[in-house]
Amino acid sequence: MASDYLRDVIEKLVAELFKLHAAGELTFGVFGAEITLYRVPRSIDVARMLANRGLLLEVLPILRLCLEMIAWANVAFSLGDEDKIVALKAQGCISQLKQIYETAGKIYGYLSRFAHWGQVVHGEFISSDEEKVAVIHASARYRAMTLALCLVIIDVLVEAVRAIYGERSKSLILAVQDCEKPTSERMTFKMLAAIVEKTRLGEILEIQSLLICKP
Repeated sequence: MASDYLRDVIEKLVAELFKLHAAGELTFGVFGAEITLYRVPRSIDVARMLANRGLLLEVLPILRLCLEMIAWANVAFSLGDEDKIVALKAQGCISQLKQIYETAGKIYGYLSRFAHWGQVVHGEFISSDEEKVAVIHASARYRAMTLALCLVIIDVLVEAVRAIYGERSKSLILAVQDCEKPTSERMTFKMLAAIVEKTRLGEILEIQSLLICKP
């Protein structure tokens, strides 16, 4: 169900972001921000497809990149100085994204856990008993975790679009969330809650805690 929702909502995001594209002469910042935001849904879709295969290690870097793209676009949109935009580093924009999505730093930290390979990572992908040791390539647990993370990144994208475009973002928000405000009634929240209910996994509860929720 979550994968179907993500697939459908990605097409809606592409269409709605295209409609938000500013007409006329654009500043360097607006141009860069808009092409960046327009690219994000397709990257999330790649993550979704890998998630459906039960992969984890391969999905996290894509979603981390998506979060960096959203953070960069959020800052670049309001900049007019070309040199400042060229020098803008995505990682440095995460702190400003927290003004829109207060858990952005925690999300970035979660997605960065396996950004660099090392011995500490091995335990996440090894299953052992008295007779043998096996490498876990894919699992239903990984699928649930990565689809939940896709929902979180969609949620962040929607809130960034809200902040950047203001009232003009209403159509996109309704198309994705079926409600205007980031409450527990929005679709991303409901979809993630359904994964929690179905799996009862502690990892999914941790991911759910990354969602903002306002009254």
